[in-house]
Amino acid sequence: MSLTISEGDDTIECVRHDPGDESIDGTNGGDGGCGDSEHGGQSTQLSEGGGNSSGSTNSVTSSGKENPEEEYIRNHLKHYTWYHGMMFGNIAASLLRYDNSYLVRRACTRDEKFLCISLRTGGKKAPKIYHYTLSWTTDDGWTCPKLFDKFPQIPRQRYEHIVEIINNWSHRFPNIVPIARRSMVVLHESINLERFLGRGAFGEVFKAKFTAAGATQPIEVAVKRTAGDAKRSAIQEFCHEASIQAVLQHENVVAFHGIASLEEPIMVVMELVTGGDLEKYLQKTPNVSKEQLIYFALNIACGMRHLARKNVIHRDLAARNCLITKDLKVKISDFGMSRRLSKGVPDFIEKKIKQAPIRWMAPESLLKGVFNEKTDVWSYGVVVAEMMTRCAHKPLYGFNKKEAQDHIKNNPFPHRVTAEKGDPKELAPIVDACCCQNIEERLDFQKVKQRVHAIYMQCLNPGTTITTTTTLPTMSPGPAPLEMKKSEDRQRNTTLGRKKSRDGRSKTRSSKRKFLSFRRRQKELQLPTGMTATTPGKPSPSPQESPAAAPTVLPTTTGSSALPTTTTTTTDIPMPPPETPPTPSVTVPSTQLQSPTSK
Repeated sequence: MSLTISEGDDTIECVRHDPGDESIDGTNGGDGGCGDSEHGGQSTQLSEGGGNSSGSTNSVTSSGKENPEEEYIRNHLKHYTWYHGMMFGNIAASLLRYDNSYLVRRACTRDEKFLCISLRTGGKKAPKIYHYTLSWTTDDGWTCPKLFDKFPQIPRQRYEHIVEIINNWSHRFPNIVPIARRSMVVLHESINLERFLGRGAFGEVFKAKFTAAGATQPIEVAVKRTAGDAKRSAIQEFCHEASIQAVLQHENVVAFHGIASLEEPIMVVMELVTGGDLEKYLQKTPNVSKEQLIYFALNIACGMRHLARKNVIHRDLAARNCLITKDLKVKISDFGMSRRLSKGVPDFIEKKIKQAPIRWMAPESLLKGVFNEKTDVWSYGVVVAEMMTRCAHKPLYGFNKKEAQDHIKNNPFPHRVTAEKGDPKELAPIVDACCCQNIEERLDFQKVKQRVHAIYMQCLNPGTTITTTTTLPTMSPGPAPLEMKKSEDRQRNTTLGRKKSRDGRSKTRSSKRKFLSFRRRQKELQLPTGMTATTPGKPSPSPQESPAAAPTVLPTTTGSSALPTTTTTTTDIPMPPPETPPTPSVTVPSTQLQSPTSK
């Protein structure tokens, strides 16, 4: 088993296991896998309903009593960071990146749910993942027989709490490393359900308040919750969608706040988008302006470019899966069919898809089951065609599913007719460039974004030519002038440093002489009170000629300024030689002064 999976790439290795594969010794086994037969291609239809709901629904047994394992998790186990909650085997393998690392999780097979310890051993050359089942009885407590067989130094007995097993194990084997749970996992206590919004195939949707870790005020969110005692398929859907959304952070993608998977029911916390989906919005407002429609197309292109940079394939891009905010901005949602590719893997291949969105799929997906960025570009072209017709009908509405599939496979531009009938006409070339049979000629999302942005700017400024490299107006501008100024200052200092080093010693000596001369003049300007500078060979001026406390004021003879300029008479006088110490000048009354010839 290769363990080079990075976090989030667990959706690529989709190998199903039998219900008993996550056995006690479980070498390289797991309940993991992300088979996609449960993932429908159509959007989840929510039935509008009323009523209020708050808190969480605990799992109960057939007799109506709460599951004792759930009660133990809620009261004890969830307080330890090495407990990860509900998790599938392939995700656990991606987190166990170090030898002798372990975590405790709740596994789920088709028949049962149970707690287990997942451990990685074998070193870097032959890593192996073991899953040891934790069994519990009401009278005797917890035990883990296969873990005790693997590590016989652990006392073979039943323990009141699982943490006692972990402590005995770590004390005797201090080299084992616990793996802390991911930051995307949130507590159920941080979610307060307020209003029921609808029900789908795998769960329920609520409007709720969510208080993030370290936050003081809650925010309004949308919460998807598993219904009742959820089956493996529903739990798998929730965990898979959360792992995809956790790596996406963009203003045109529905924000993901976390997943509450430590106990049941499992809840996914997302951004609350109140404007509804794009399909219904365009059906209700068919007279939307041309500028607004192109802006919607630009929003979707920006969001899909972000997905492509994160190696995420949406696989179900449609107008029904794009939501509208209150300020009329489009956000991409519904990642149930999405996949994240590993580095170096260009395509995801799946030939059998239940309820596949045929009318939005590329021909290579229909023929070979290939999915990549170019197939998402095809779906984007279909979405633009939907927008141009204001979602009045489904794409290729004149054909049934079989005829639509044949039309997509055999026509070089199958959606050209729809685009030619729609409006605005400026987007028709985008539909042809995206829905092109030739994969090499089909655009990628970087070029799609540039071309749609150029159309948008041309629409805002008629008569001007806009290049495709212009920055997007939808992004908030950063402090460009301040950053440029700092960058220029750094460049200037670096250039001076290099110039000084090239000039050598002569440049350095010249700089030192200038610096010393400046320091010398500065010292001359700061004479003590009562002292005057004199020139060698000349007598000092009398006190009447040069008062000690006031500098000489020289009127300006040139220039337009009428104000006098104040200066001192010492600025051009050189310092005396160092070997001739200066004689202090003594101030005497004018009546005692005598000329040298009077003696």
